[in-house]
Amino acid sequence: MVRAVRVFLACFAVCALAAVARGQASRVTVVDQTGLPLPGVLIEVFTNDIPARTLRSDADGTFSIDGVAAGTSLVLSLEGFDSARVTMPTPDRIVLYLARATDSTVVVAPETVEASPSAERLGSTLTTTSITRLPSAHMQARESLPLLPSVIRGADGLMQLGGARAYQTPLTLDGFNVTDPATGLSSLNLPLEAIGIVEALRDPMSVTSGGLLGGIIRLESKVGGSERASGVQGFIPRPRFSSPGFGRLEGIFPRAFVSGSAADGRIHYTVAGEYDYERIPVPDVTDQTGRDLIEESGIVFGRMDAQLSASHSISVEAFSFPTATKSFGLSPRRDATATVNLGAHDRFAGLTHRIVSATRGVLTMRAAAFGRTAHVAPNGTGPSLLTASGWNGNWFSNVMRHAERYMASAAWDRPFRLGRWTHDVTATGEFSSRSLKGRVAEESIAVSDAQGTVLRSVAFGPTSTIGASDRLAGAALRDVWRTSGRFDVDMGIRLDHGPEDAAVPSARIGLRYGLDSSGRTTLRTGIGRFVGTVPLAAAAFGGYPARIDRFYGTDNGDATLLREVVLKPSVGPLQLPRARAIVIGLERNLSEGLDGQVVFTDRKSRNVTTMTVPVVDGPLSVGSTGSGSYRELQVSMRRTWPHDQVLFLSYVQSRAIGELNEFAAMFQAMDTPILQPGGRARTANDARHRILAWGTFNLPRRIVVSPVTEIRSGFPFSALTSRYTYAGAPQARAFPVFMATDLVTYKTVTVRGRTADVGLQIFNLTNHRNPRDVFPVAGGAQFGQFANSVGPIFRGYLLLKW
Repeated sequence: MVRAVRVFLACFAVCALAAVARGQASRVTVVDQTGLPLPGVLIEVFTNDIPARTLRSDADGTFSIDGVAAGTSLVLSLEGFDSARVTMPTPDRIVLYLARATDSTVVVAPETVEASPSAERLGSTLTTTSITRLPSAHMQARESLPLLPSVIRGADGLMQLGGARAYQTPLTLDGFNVTDPATGLSSLNLPLEAIGIVEALRDPMSVTSGGLLGGIIRLESKVGGSERASGVQGFIPRPRFSSPGFGRLEGIFPRAFVSGSAADGRIHYTVAGEYDYERIPVPDVTDQTGRDLIEESGIVFGRMDAQLSASHSISVEAFSFPTATKSFGLSPRRDATATVNLGAHDRFAGLTHRIVSATRGVLTMRAAAFGRTAHVAPNGTGPSLLTASGWNGNWFSNVMRHAERYMASAAWDRPFRLGRWTHDVTATGEFSSRSLKGRVAEESIAVSDAQGTVLRSVAFGPTSTIGASDRLAGAALRDVWRTSGRFDVDMGIRLDHGPEDAAVPSARIGLRYGLDSSGRTTLRTGIGRFVGTVPLAAAAFGGYPARIDRFYGTDNGDATLLREVVLKPSVGPLQLPRARAIVIGLERNLSEGLDGQVVFTDRKSRNVTTMTVPVVDGPLSVGSTGSGSYRELQVSMRRTWPHDQVLFLSYVQSRAIGELNEFAAMFQAMDTPILQPGGRARTANDARHRILAWGTFNLPRRIVVSPVTEIRSGFPFSALTSRYTYAGAPQARAFPVFMATDLVTYKTVTVRGRTADVGLQIFNLTNHRNPRDVFPVAGGAQFGQFANSVGPIFRGYLLLKW
């Protein structure tokens, strides 16, 4: 592994030295103080205070500056807004404030209105440009999130932000919550051409953001441009370049989009669709005849923005997102008959109405509806069989459920001056109504030893129906107080209302202080209290069938009943979970284009929805009894060059402790087969050390090379007895160190005026062994052996440009 790291670092050094860093090229976004893009902004370019040229921002609020020397100044102006003057090189985002609101305009690094002045600046944002230049199996925005140091793909395959569970980190699309009300999870992936930016906002972000414990994954879709644009991508099928199954169709990912404007530019639209099909081979399972894991999905997304008048605008957006996974769970420890077919269909529609007044501020009103239908269907028949080597025979659970959320919110934003200081005050209110209904059927489970003797069995009651509903509300008041160019304060209070909580108060404050007059060194700190939500699936758990858990001993090869435990699902008091977070960060601009950052985070949570498993007959209760803690030290460095060239390095040391029986983690696949008493231990996705390095470099002859490497500690796992109870301390063992080096290289070619990027992607370039399964049963013949490691993967790369 050491040799592989040296080879990778050498490649990085060669690519960085070969990078062409001449001229200045950047894409800048101009937004108002609510974070929405401002089209038609006049940008005047001055060289030595002499006007050189002018341009205007596009319909999505962006503009491009090419070939402009450092020190050149830009003046931005738009009717109804204060003008701004910035000096090259520009930041990625410029905020214009309503006229008469302030006597100066604040220019900030990439951030959104949800972000706090204390929020980190490095490693929190990905643009579509970065996503298209870096290795990506499907070129999807969310798939690229682990390129950020605070985001890690856990052992369960879900994204974890800053140590928070996936359900504690909601996904928002243009300000709308698009997670499943039943679980708090989402697998949404918009077509790349519909994505403007993807951000990972961590604590302590703005108090106007609610329903979370650790952060938000934020997707922002694109506004249609002034000129009509359209295109098709991914229409060439991808064959398999490895054995077994060499030459078979491995996947196809066609997508299409169209965008533009109508009604003399008063209406802008974006429509995009994508279909994904992929056969995923499973090491030691897949053969020439198949037995693949198959994932299939499709999405259609549309957005329309209309300028009704000088002060009124509306945005309407919607998507339909069906998904299906065949043979889910297929692995060396799970036979094909014990896998399940998963299916889901997400539907969403949202409306945003914005009223802008130079004297009264900005009023933004939103309304939306979201629905998700999902099911789990086993591929086998009869009882489910579990041995030391894994599952076979059947899967025990058949579940169908449908969840809905209706929400409405209003936000009023008004900047004003008070003496020498500027305040940006925001008041928000939100309301949502959620419901869930479904059906659960469960087959019996038999746990056997190597000789086939039953050591444990689980029987279930008859098929049952489940259901739950609730109403949530929240209100917040925020003030971003700018005392000078060196000192900002973001403070606010919030109230959240849940089914069993009349009003839960919380407060957050973030500080930014420039330690020197040049602004090269900045201290950011914040402390806040967060209030999350309870997944509706927890409130519906009381409707699940009862369980009879029997434990057997062996006497001359015969099973003898040792004890029997009857567990009746029930729901105790469910309060909204809480968390307290403290963040301290120091940033330093080391030289032109080189920035460094050190951030420390400490978070403690309580009232976490947790299952209590008794050792004798009694209620199998779900309640707000759990707690957790997380600590992290992050060191990051970023070097940028013109023409979208970046080198990013980070190291993260963390420690995550949580509940073994946290409900959302246990039931994210709708049901859990084997239960046992819980406690606190390392969480399943706890990687104590993580090194992340990636870059994208331009070589001569229009060639781009982009390597990515991740090295981290192995995730923990528990040793188990032959009855699948804990053998010793839970989560006391760990997988081997994980290392993956991916690479994409492509050349831009132009034929008859059409341009395309053509190249090759390689995943796990060094063929490092990264197992995803372990045989955990102590005393079993394979105890401690690891399996299911994927070798190098070679894939073609093609991106057409319009």
